[in-house]
Amino acid sequence: RDREVRTHEMAHKNAAGQHATSGPTYSYQTGPDGQKYAVGGSVGIDLSPEDTPEATIKKMEVVRRAALAPAEPSSQDRKVAAQASQIAAQARQEKQQVEADQESEAARLESTESVAVSNDDANPATDAVSLGEREPLDVYA
Repeated sequence: RDREVRTHEMAHKNAAGQHATSGPTYSYQTGPDGQKYAVGGSVGIDLSPEDTPEATIKKMEVVRRAALAPAEPSSQDRKVAAQASQIAAQARQEKQQVEADQESEAARLESTESVAVSNDDANPATDAVSLGEREPLDVYA
């Protein structure tokens, strides 16, 4: 059991890489020979979002793989993997919203530019008003 526990926790640690917040910690039981044997363990892992949705998605993919890295993931391992998947899904939604907002803004700017350019027959005085007339600057003041 000791070897199985240590192999399990090292699989988490190795797969987590820089996102591990601690090395393996073990709980022990004393065997019939008087030796202490690892019977349980854990590895800390960072589930906090990153600064950008893209970075969060990448990080949560690593976290999920780390949680499921052992040959037989525990129920806690599966919970952490599910939590990482949920955080990644939220980051994907945020990324899609940012991209949609950027596309909308680009389309709005493009339509504004095309109105200004396609107004060939319009009165220049009207164009100035429709494009936003400004007060003259007093450069010498």
